[in-house]
Amino acid sequence: MNLFFKHIVIGLFLSSLISCVNTQTYVIAHRGYSDKAPENTLAAFQKAIDIGADYYELDVHKTKDNKLVVIHDKSVDRTCSNNKTGKITELNFTDLQDIRVGFSEKFGETYQNEKIPTLKESLELAKGKIKVCIEIKVKDIEKQVVQLVEELAMVNEVIIFSFNYETVKNTKILNPKLQTLLLIDNANLQTIDKVKAINANAIGVGYNTKITEQLVTYAHQNNIKVFKWTVNKEKEMIELINFKLDGLITNKPDLLLKLK
Repeated sequence: MNLFFKHIVIGLFLSSLISCVNTQTYVIAHRGYSDKAPENTLAAFQKAIDIGADYYELDVHKTKDNKLVVIHDKSVDRTCSNNKTGKITELNFTDLQDIRVGFSEKFGETYQNEKIPTLKESLELAKGKIKVCIEIKVKDIEKQVVQLVEELAMVNEVIIFSFNYETVKNTKILNPKLQTLLLIDNANLQTIDKVKAINANAIGVGYNTKITEQLVTYAHQNNIKVFKWTVNKEKEMIELINFKLDGLITNKPDLLLKLK
């Protein structure tokens, strides 16, 4: 075989191999496409839809008057761009209407009018276009979250995330058809057993978890999917894809999509 044809054969082999392993790895836009628009905003979610991500991930808190809103932190202090402060639990939904989360220091004035969205708005935007990973950030709101998902007929379009074991357990009891995922920074084989015990469908692991073939194989043998956050470097993406991870949560979904 001459050198020209050898290169073609090798190229075709690598291309088919990459295509094969990537088809099973979900591209999950972390807090929306947060590298290109302010995190946890409708603008970031729309950008995730536009580029063809499989999911966008968002975080849910509850206001003083029991409204479900999408924001990562317990307070508005970090993400607010018009000098407002306060804890979500101490603010009514009307208070949030005066808060802007456009990250002017990062995005200039492009998103200066972005508000903290409700969970309902964020799900309605996604319906029929993209799936959603809903991370429940506080205790005792899972019933309210599940009811909303059911009202919108999106049971098959979401995965419910939480670091809280009881929240994941209760969500599955409320609606066994819902996909659930337990988040844990440092996971091992015993963690898989713990997830299986509450009939969860997946585990989301963090920076302190060393991904091994044994861990992934054991999880898959027990019908547990493995996701990892927050993966932004191409080298790590490729390594985790080759480990057959089921989902990668990333601020750079465009980069991950190029590997598919």
